[in-house]
Amino acid sequence: MFLRKRNLNKGFTLVELLVTISIFVILTGVVLFNQSKFNSTILLTNLAYDTALTIRQAQTYGINIKEFNDGKNNVDSSKFVPYGVHFDKNNDANRKSFILFADIDSNGKYDGDIVNCLLSYPSINGSKDGCVNRYSIKRGNYISDLTVYDGSSTSSTTALDITFKRPNPDAIITGDSASNYSNATIFLTGVDGSTRRVIVQANGLIEILNN
Repeated sequence: MFLRKRNLNKGFTLVELLVTISIFVILTGVVLFNQSKFNSTILLTNLAYDTALTIRQAQTYGINIKEFNDGKNNVDSSKFVPYGVHFDKNNDANRKSFILFADIDSNGKYDGDIVNCLLSYPSINGSKDGCVNRYSIKRGNYISDLTVYDGSSTSSTTALDITFKRPNPDAIITGDSASNYSNATIFLTGVDGSTRRVIVQANGLIEILNN
């Protein structure tokens, strides 16, 4: 009877093992990179839709005569004020937020505190506008630019206010020094450099574009 001698030398060589590990590391890196880029794209798109929905909320408040509470449970039902959304790119802190506000003095611009707006309560009959909510932009996204169009040319603006006043659903678009623009564009940029544009027309139409 003959016994076959077992070959104890079978298995991976060191070179084969290193090549296998290298391929695995490369594939894992590609997957993680694409996953991170995909997540950044989704977050930026969600921010664009949240921005558009906030502008639509201001329009709803403005034309449906929502009562404004000054934060001290004081409501003047005889004074229904316009509502709007304020954007600002004056500094890095302002680029990371936008404000839904009650335009108490009806001048088409937000006159209140930007950073600490929720801590300051205006008077119902005062000139300081009321901060309804301050939305923080997170995950590295930010407002990269604000532009307005006057019917013939487009210009950049430091501050942008989009307000709505009953009974018209039209948007009142105000830039640094003028108002009643034909449309406005909010540029939102993500950590990977991709951009979303939220375009608001004077007739109240809101669009979202991917570049």
